[in-house]
Amino acid sequence: MPEPHSPRVRKWIWLPFVLFLGLGVYGFLLNLSPALGAHALPLQPSSLLPETGDDIFQPHIAFRKANLDQVLAHDDWLSGSGWQTLPDFREGLGYLQSPATFRITLQNPDPEPLSLLLQIEAPSLDRVRAVAIPEDGQPERLPTLGDQAPFAERIVKLPELIWPIVLGGHSYTTLLFEVNNAGPTLFPFSVTRPEHLLSEVGSRIAWKAALYGVLLFALVFDIALLLTLRSMAAAWLTCLLTSVLFTQLCVDGFGLWLIWPNMPALGSLLSPMIALSAVALIRFCRHFLGLTGPWLYPLRLAALSMLALALLEPVLPGLVGQDTILVGGSISLLLVLAVALARSREQASARYLSVALVLLILGAATAMLRTIGWVPVNAITNSGFYLGTAAASIFLTLVVGYRLVEERRRRLSATQRALEERRLRTRLEQDYDQLAASNRITRRPNRAIIEQTLAQLSPLDQPFVVGLLRLERYGEIERALGYQEAENLLRIYLTRLCRYLETHFSGQLILFRGHPVGTVDTFNHVFALRTDVGSIPWNDIRAWLEQTFNEEHYAFSWVGRLGLAYAPEHGTAGSELISRAGFAALSSDAIINVYDPYSEKKQNLQHFLILDLDQALRTGAIHLHYQPKVFVHDSRVIAYEALIRWDHPQHGRIRPDQWIPFAEQVGAIHGVTLWAIERAVQDLPMLEQQTGYAVTIAINISARDLARQDFHSEALAILDRHRVAPDQVMLEITETAVMGDVDRARQMLEKLSHAGFRIALDDFGTGYSSLSALASFSLDELKIDRSFLTDIHIDAVRQRIFHTAVELGEALDLRIVVEGVESAAVADWLQRYPGLCGQGYYWGRPAPLIPA
Repeated sequence: MPEPHSPRVRKWIWLPFVLFLGLGVYGFLLNLSPALGAHALPLQPSSLLPETGDDIFQPHIAFRKANLDQVLAHDDWLSGSGWQTLPDFREGLGYLQSPATFRITLQNPDPEPLSLLLQIEAPSLDRVRAVAIPEDGQPERLPTLGDQAPFAERIVKLPELIWPIVLGGHSYTTLLFEVNNAGPTLFPFSVTRPEHLLSEVGSRIAWKAALYGVLLFALVFDIALLLTLRSMAAAWLTCLLTSVLFTQLCVDGFGLWLIWPNMPALGSLLSPMIALSAVALIRFCRHFLGLTGPWLYPLRLAALSMLALALLEPVLPGLVGQDTILVGGSISLLLVLAVALARSREQASARYLSVALVLLILGAATAMLRTIGWVPVNAITNSGFYLGTAAASIFLTLVVGYRLVEERRRRLSATQRALEERRLRTRLEQDYDQLAASNRITRRPNRAIIEQTLAQLSPLDQPFVVGLLRLERYGEIERALGYQEAENLLRIYLTRLCRYLETHFSGQLILFRGHPVGTVDTFNHVFALRTDVGSIPWNDIRAWLEQTFNEEHYAFSWVGRLGLAYAPEHGTAGSELISRAGFAALSSDAIINVYDPYSEKKQNLQHFLILDLDQALRTGAIHLHYQPKVFVHDSRVIAYEALIRWDHPQHGRIRPDQWIPFAEQVGAIHGVTLWAIERAVQDLPMLEQQTGYAVTIAINISARDLARQDFHSEALAILDRHRVAPDQVMLEITETAVMGDVDRARQMLEKLSHAGFRIALDDFGTGYSSLSALASFSLDELKIDRSFLTDIHIDAVRQRIFHTAVELGEALDLRIVVEGVESAAVADWLQRYPGLCGQGYYWGRPAPLIPA
């Protein structure tokens, strides 16, 4: 089976033709050289046996293995000793190492002279020297003809060797022909009258032309297959047909006649082309059958052997001749047949190849038997090798062509299936386009349709407002009820919203493909109202949004936030207006919020900072400042709190409240926390060196950190790397963060406390923690918020509140730290509480660590 169009096949596809041309140029140049071109490369004769004319031809042809000069010098032509009779059917003597001389006697019984043509049919031999000896015994030399003899001496410009002769009345003539051939010695001799020459030669030419036409058709078909399939099997089959065609041209003499009459050395390429035919057949077998493994070794050896014979034959004519190449080719042919038969049970290709090889063997056997004289030389035996090879090649070409037709049929079937699939895909795409125009969950127009509708409006001529409703509790409802129930309730809610808008704003409502509301995603939904028709009662809309949603046994609030963007004040493009309404909907200030460019700028800055966060941690743009905690009564430092600072190269100093809440919201804060712990414990030895004694380092953590199951393990791993004990680290968590998920916070704080970390509750007094929840936490320190200290030294009410907070901390056995102490008056007032700790600008501002 032909190989696929792999890059490797495309790379070596022309190797057979390069080999064909290279071998031809090699043999041709050697035959042109004076040293190696003196001998004639063998041409296998092939002739048609013509009718012998009348009674002028004696029935016997005698021969002897001697050259013509020896026969004439000793008058051996007159004696009967040493001559052997050539049987009537035998015209081949096989491969002789020396010239052979043939003797024929012609007689004319009539009184009138008789003109005759002596003919040796194409192909002629390497060299034929002829002598006519009439009754008077005086030899008359005739022209020397043959492949290597001058072509101009031929009586007609045809491949046949023809000598004209005139027999006198009542006379006889003895003819001697010396045949000198490096290949097989043949003598297909006949006598004809001049008027019969054209008809006899014409019939033979027509016969051979028909054979050549079939082979040329097969060759052209193979070339077409090669260009179509680009397979090595087709390449080697084309090379086989080309070499066979070249060989037969040489055998028939047509090469000398039609192609290279002045370059007889080209006709000497017969033997290398026979060897190349064997190589091409072997390589075709390898690729046609897809052979691998042990099968390749004998075939490679045979191919290399035949190629070596082809290269050595022009150089060593005495050792390597056409007979050697034919024997080697026969062995290679039998080897290929054996391989094909061995694989015929499992491969249809092997069975086809076996049939072709049988045809080729029959043709080659016929030609070899004709060469050694075992069968007569005639139209069939003379072209036996050619006919067998042509039949095998044409058969293989038809097989490959049949495979191509089958492949085309399969491709056509695949193409039809592809067309059907394309039609199906077109229908699916149409259905998909319809589905793509609406949201999968709500089945209402999606963002693309919303933007397309808004783009058709002219805000300058017809102002309008875009409202984006953000349902903040949808995720919570989905987690509680499941996604299917949540989606069903959402569709019901939007249906009610559409009904409300159609009822109260029918003259102002902008429809999206007939729908009052479009969906951006499950959280966000859009409607649009014209503002040039009349005022919009936003208070009524707010009241509707604040209503409790009731459906069967459910009653809850979606917590909808409506953001508004006016066109053209806030933009003209639909995408721009939707985005800006979305920015407004993110605000939690009220139920309905109008787009504020400052809020968008703030949000864009937050997004930009989050994108730049990792690089800031790597480059040092984010760093730590340290603020001391002290005993109030003697100002002795007991700990340092690590505070994050960000000096941005474009935006300058970024306050923590500008990016930390958003980092918590998007889940990026955990990496910052781990970085802060690692940096703080790295700096702890230098802080202790500056203080002169052991201190504690305090680090703020987030509620997002407490939500991670392995946070305590990650923190311990950092301390282990820097050989810092957990009790030297205070983890501070705000009261609000703890109370967001009390159970989860309690579990993680217990793990951290059990691991040895110290825990501080920061900003106490700003949240809504209950005393029972506070008592259940594993805490070590309570930090009272700075808001308690406002006018503390003169406001009696605040003093009582502060006193209660301190007593609470003492009751829980916690260390109390007062935040925000900035004046001496406040510090002096706090002296009344022994054991109280403080933190603030009065004792020290946050500052970077200065290496010693």
